[in-house]
Amino acid sequence: MKITDEEMQSIKTIQEEYTQVGVQLVQLKLALKSSEDYLKKLNEQEESLNNGISEINEREKKLADDLNEKYGVGSLDMNTGEFTPN
Repeated sequence: MKITDEEMQSIKTIQEEYTQVGVQLVQLKLALKSSEDYLKKLNEQEESLNNGISEINEREKKLADDLNEKYGVGSLDMNTGEFTPN
């Protein structure tokens, strides 16, 4: 017994649809992986920049402490370099 041409075509159509969906799923997974990798790199960059800010803050604090120890508490005119004690 042989199935009809119409039934055979229906089977082929379903197989093609599975193939198409499978290919799209693989493409989507690749895109997600790429996006995850990109997001990971962005997070690493953010962490690096935050660490840089922390290092700058530490240097600023040390410089302020050193200047306060040397000159005392006061204010500094950044344009002239003139220090005025309080």
